[in-house]
Order: sequence, then C-alpha cells, then structure tokens
Amino acid sequence: MLDLFVALGLFFLALTVIRRFGWAWGVVGVWLNLLWFIYQNELGQGWLIYMRGVGLAFLLAAGYRQYGLAWALLPWPLLLAGRFEMQMLWPYFPAWGEGLMLGALVYLLTGLFKRPA
Repeated sequence: MLDLFVALGLFFLALTVIRRFGWAWGVVGVWLNLLWFIYQNELGQGWLIYMRGVGLAFLLAAGYRQYGLAWALLPWPLLLAGRFEMQMLWPYFPAWGEGLMLGALVYLLTGLFKRPA
C-alpha cells in the first residue's frame, strides 16, 4: 500500500517539475524511473514491484502518445544493476508483462469514461 502512495507522490512531483520548469515528460521520466528503482531497492519490495510499476507506466505513456516518456521508462536501471546478465534477469520479465497488462486495463478503463469530443 505504501508503494501506491510513493508512486502517486513521484507522479505529482513530476507534474510539478514539468509545470514549473517546462521540461519534457521524457526528461522527467528518466529521473522518475531512477527514483522508483532506488526506492524499490532500498525501501520497497524489490525488483518485481519495480518491473510491474515500470510496465504500467510504460504502457500508459505509450497509450497517451508520450513516446519520449515511454522510452525513458524502459527498465534500464535494472539492466545496469544486473550488469546486462540476462540469465540473472529473466525471472523478472514476467512481472514487467503483468505491469503492461495492468497498464492496458487502466488505459482501457480511462477510455471508457472519456466523453467523445
């Protein structure tokens, strides 16, 4: 439950930075991804929740046509931490798929409640 509040806090921090400084979502997304990774490694539940969160945010960014943000939200901190050893990282990729499916569900549900223009 704490992870949800941290994720919302990071989102609102990003919104504040974007509105105040006028930075692009892709630039802020790199820092969001890194902060989410550090939080999950140090205080959170680990790499599985990191991959679910990144998958969810990646699909929402791609769905709302924020392609720079989608590229920034690929799991590059995990690849760097794992020293690009794919044998060690394979068990974590199904969690990314779960995050992508959850992102698709959120994207479809928000589309249901939008009024056509």
